[in-house]
Amino acid sequence: MNRVSRTPQRKPARPGPVLVRLVCVLAFGLSGLAQAQQQRLYPAGSLQGWATFGAWPEVTINCAPYRLGPGIRVLDPEQHVLLTGKLPGLQARVVFQRDAMGQIFRIWLVGAQDGALATVPVAPSNCLYGSS
Repeated sequence: MNRVSRTPQRKPARPGPVLVRLVCVLAFGLSGLAQAQQQRLYPAGSLQGWATFGAWPEVTINCAPYRLGPGIRVLDPEQHVLLTGKLPGLQARVVFQRDAMGQIFRIWLVGAQDGALATVPVAPSNCLYGSS
């Protein structure tokens, strides 16, 4: 006969649900804070201004007419690509790049509080009373 006595085993201690929730909130909250502090950098040669999108492929930036080039990428402040069908009639502050033919091939829609705008030169203006 086997007379080995078994000692009761303890179950490993599990963290309480409150502690788990606290750790999750801190982890997700801090990652969002780090993303909010990330500053966007624009490529060399970029210009900024106020854009009014007309019928495809026309756009007016600081009262100067431009054409949107083939394969243009339009990015919103969250870096999502906007479809060109949503552009006509849109007015926004933008940072843009032109190709060798002078057509715009990349546009970022930006907010007025974007800190990186201080390093981007302003596009030439044809407005009678300054840039709008």
